[in-house]
Amino acid sequence: MMTPDNLFFLEACRSFGKLAADADKLADITQTQESIDDIAATIVAIISGGAVFPPDLASRLRQAASDGYWESITGRIGGVH
Repeated sequence: MMTPDNLFFLEACRSFGKLAADADKLADITQTQESIDDIAATIVAIISGGAVFPPDLASRLRQAASDGYWESITGRIGGVH
């Protein structure tokens, strides 16, 4: 059974974060840490389809999205925040 804490959801958030960063790079947009956090929260909202996750799970999903964004920007796994 697929649950939100399944690796699929974490990787989906990470991949979506990378796509958002790639789009920002193409548009020559530089985001602040706060705006990246907002992007990560938006990614989780989109992927959840409106479902409300427990705070700890939502935090892990947001972190995965943020990590994906940073990985794309820095070229390093885990990024540098």
